[in-house]
Amino acid sequence: MVTGVFTIPLPGLAARSSTAAVERLGEFVAGPENSLAATAIQPFLDSVATEYNPLVLYGPHGSGKSHLAHGLAAWWRLKFPTARVICQTAAEFAEAHTAALADGRLEAWRAELHGAALLIVEDLGQLVSKRTAQGELLHALDALVERGALVVVTARALPNHAPGLLSSLRSRLSAGLAVPLALPGMSARAAILERVAAVRGISLPKRTVRSLAQGLAGSVPELIAALLELELQSQITAGSASPANLATFLSQRDSTRTPELRDVARLTARYFGLKVADLKSPLRRQPLVAARNVAMYLARQLSGKSLKQIGDFFGGRDHTTVIYGVGRVEKLLRRDRTTRQAVTDLKKLLVAP
Repeated sequence: MVTGVFTIPLPGLAARSSTAAVERLGEFVAGPENSLAATAIQPFLDSVATEYNPLVLYGPHGSGKSHLAHGLAAWWRLKFPTARVICQTAAEFAEAHTAALADGRLEAWRAELHGAALLIVEDLGQLVSKRTAQGELLHALDALVERGALVVVTARALPNHAPGLLSSLRSRLSAGLAVPLALPGMSARAAILERVAAVRGISLPKRTVRSLAQGLAGSVPELIAALLELELQSQITAGSASPANLATFLSQRDSTRTPELRDVARLTARYFGLKVADLKSPLRRQPLVAARNVAMYLARQLSGKSLKQIGDFFGGRDHTTVIYGVGRVEKLLRRDRTTRQAVTDLKKLLVAP
């Protein structure tokens, strides 16, 4: 245990993705910078009535909002199997409302929504241009809180600072508790690196963990991507994370850039002798699928984009397809020299200043 770091147990996460290391930790790692979030979430873990309802978790991309939200939902499904848990993005909430309205199921949809024991709505900003859906969310909040059900909402910024939201919805959310989530501090970064390394079977001495935690900042996905990159480099060179190698690795990362999805697709397509349209197409020829998987793997590691954003870009594929493709490449990196070489070559091209 790293001094000053504590965890929020979320064991249900272990059953989710076999490829996203952060989601396999089975816990939310918090440093002093996120101590308020750990305190605020405790009643929601225990299904205890709280005056801080709804709970709004807000913070920058990569601070752990989705990890905490999905982990809470998974925890409830494990601990309270008979409770109705609804966990969806704000965009999915709006789409469900539109579909229910079109199919004449609006009242039935409302009854299911209002009957939940726990409602989690992610990325509130997706509702900024959807005023009707905002109104439905407002009514749902009123109904759920009145029943004593629990509500968690995540957002990039404090709802009061989102001018596109209905004033009544902003007011309703402000009646609960808004808790900021910060990017992990050094002690939390060290703890995350230790846990991800343990999950992946990577041997990291304490001094290496400290060096990485000091030299790497930013979001949790960026932190984990750096660790996986170091792992890959060690596999390719059959070397170890010596102080000199670490210094070079961190120096190289400082001078790199973050590629856009279109850059990843363009360079990967060119490398494999394909067109970007091929990577986005529904075709399933083996060489094409292999190239597409490599592109999605690189996009996940380097672009900072979400699984949904990557899937949308590569032909409207869902997040489970992206997870499978990334996992396939991770397995091939351990045993297939051609895949390792392709990933290494493309990374050099994509992150060059």
